Amino acid sequence: MTKLKHFWFLGIMMMLFSFNINSVSATENLKDANSGLADAVSLQQERVQSPGSDLWRNVRQRDATISGRTQVKGLKSGTLIDTKNNQWRKVRRELLLPYGGYFLMGALGIIALLFLFIKRQRIPNGKSGQTVTRMSTMQMITHWFLVVIVGFMSITGLLLLFGRFVIIPLMGASAFSPIASASKEGHNLMGPLLVVALLMMLIYYVRHNFPAKGDLKWLLTVGGLFSKKHLEVGYFNAGEKILYWATIVLCTVLSITGLLLLFPYYEPTIDRTQLALLIHAIAALALIAMVFGHIWMVYTVEGTFDAMDTGEVDENWAKSHHSRWYKEKTQTNEDDEGELSASSEGTISKDPSSEKEQGAYS
Repeated sequence: MTKLKHFWFLGIMMMLFSFNINSVSATENLKDANSGLADAVSLQQERVQSPGSDLWRNVRQRDATISGRTQVKGLKSGTLIDTKNNQWRKVRRELLLPYGGYFLMGALGIIALLFLFIKRQRIPNGKSGQTVTRMSTMQMITHWFLVVIVGFMSITGLLLLFGRFVIIPLMGASAFSPIASASKEGHNLMGPLLVVALLMMLIYYVRHNFPAKGDLKWLLTVGGLFSKKHLEVGYFNAGEKILYWATIVLCTVLSITGLLLLFPYYEPTIDRTQLALLIHAIAALALIAMVFGHIWMVYTVEGTFDAMDTGEVDENWAKSHHSRWYKEKTQTNEDDEGELSASSEGTISKDPSSEKEQGAYS
């Protein structure tokens, strides 16, 4: 039994010794591995000159603009890689997108506050039931044509500008892809129609939007918005004139920059194309914010929408909001009626003589 105990004790000691040897060996191996990893890291940290670094530095054009030769035809085909595109990408992502989004949200926030704190202006003394013609058929067609074009271009443009960062997280890239493609094609196809709408706005509205007496006073009092006192105004007030000319300027900028983007090969440098895209986006955001304000103004003044719905406005609305125009309009109508009445009386006064002549011949 004593020998057997010694045998078991010896076996256990040998196992422990073997385990210790294995542990030491594993530790040494781990140390060797760590040492090798450290050497690899130190090698990676050392600056190793790549044989192709000079070549790719020239390709990326870090130090100078280099244009090569190529069989591919195009104004920009000689430039393989332009590092300025990374600068444009940074401007677009870090400046245009966030601040453009803040601008639109701020505009919507202001409109929401106006809805909450400024009551809708009712027609003084209510609707009279008598109307006066405010807009011609072509003026209404021009207005709604511009509304459709600007509305469609705004929606598709916002999808293209913010869709990657707003829509894709909500619905995924695969679902947004056909929407983005359709928006791009629709935006490009409908874009030239904005030029047509711009010309129509100039033809049918420009004569009513020149500065006139009382415009400065209207601006200083904000049209009596807070005093609730209506000023004597002609066909359009100063606010409507500012809206009109701002729309003309912004639509002109959008048309010019849009055509440059639609036909980029007529623009020789990528820098100018990127500048056109930046100006195009800023002008579009400004126009959209103005549209928000225009919608609020139409809503807050009762009876205003009728002018673009039927072309007719209530007489009490015309007397209170555009009193000078109403006086000129009614005076013109009275003069026309007077001329028509005089013409009719002149025709009737000839009848007795003609009857006498007929009696003489009979």
